[in-house]
Amino acid sequence: MRNLQFFIVIILSAIICHTSAQVFVEEEIVTHDVNLFHNVTNDDGLNIYKAMGASLVLPGMGHYYVDKPKNAYVYLVIDFASLFGAAAFYSFASQREKDARSFASAAAGIERAPKKDDAYWRYVGAFMDADSYNNAVEISRGDESDMYLKPETWWRWGDESQQDEYNNIRQKARNFRVASSFFIGALVANRIVSTVDLRVFHRKNLTSAIQFESALAPDMRSSALALRADF
Repeated sequence: MRNLQFFIVIILSAIICHTSAQVFVEEEIVTHDVNLFHNVTNDDGLNIYKAMGASLVLPGMGHYYVDKPKNAYVYLVIDFASLFGAAAFYSFASQREKDARSFASAAAGIERAPKKDDAYWRYVGAFMDADSYNNAVEISRGDESDMYLKPETWWRWGDESQQDEYNNIRQKARNFRVASSFFIGALVANRIVSTVDLRVFHRKNLTSAIQFESALAPDMRSSALALRADF
């Protein structure tokens, strides 16, 4: 029995060794509409670049254009939520900043603050009074124009707790600004992601395929592996 099995193995090996393995590419190439510019228009006449441009303006519109309403709804909701968040937190930040300045005016005796001078309000929180700030500028040999010499711009905190309260209010305003910036970033990111998503969706739907098929070689004497590509 073992001799018979050995004999069969020898015969099969001889047949396999006699038959050569080849790989060839069929001469026939099946083609449809070949577009060298990445096939920007699909079979329904939809231009992917128009969809991408629409998504840059308003995320979701491009997906609606290519008949993907569920994705369009998601991107639109994200965009409107981000827009609302950016506007709301910016409003909160502005209100807290006004509250801080009103508190400083009342507690530190500020009669008239310099207009459009955000640095002034930082110095109010950093120094107990205007004299301390002016002395610091003088010691550092700063310019006299950097000092606050008009009496109506002077400030003097009654104690450190009032100054701390002022700084706490301003810190909340800064936190709200950071949150607003986060939502602004989300608006930008939503446009980028929706545009890239459309491009990926388009590439996945390109009608091209490469297939490997077993076949006989043209000389009919050996086995072969045929490579078939449809574009």
